[in-house]
Amino acid sequence: MIFQIPIDLYLDKRKVQAIIDLDTGFIGFTEKIESKTIEYYFNESPIEYRKALIERLEPLYSDKSLANFKVSGKNEKMKFISKYLMENE
Repeated sequence: MIFQIPIDLYLDKRKVQAIIDLDTGFIGFTEKIESKTIEYYFNESPIEYRKALIERLEPLYSDKSLANFKVSGKNEKMKFISKYLMENE
């Protein structure tokens, strides 16, 4: 079962949704122009889509983060780099 959450974004004269896939953790965007649907990965999307998503989510932010390094992509990249550097010393 695909479990995706669509979030309507407020962009003038555009029908855009942020799509959060709860199975993979990926976030993307979908824009409908007339009868055509255009899909974007998060990092490839127009910056105004990302800004609009942050604006929609901002009221839900916690006052203080408990953090979770298991889901941090940067943490995974650092593990890989660290392992690579240690192997090549």
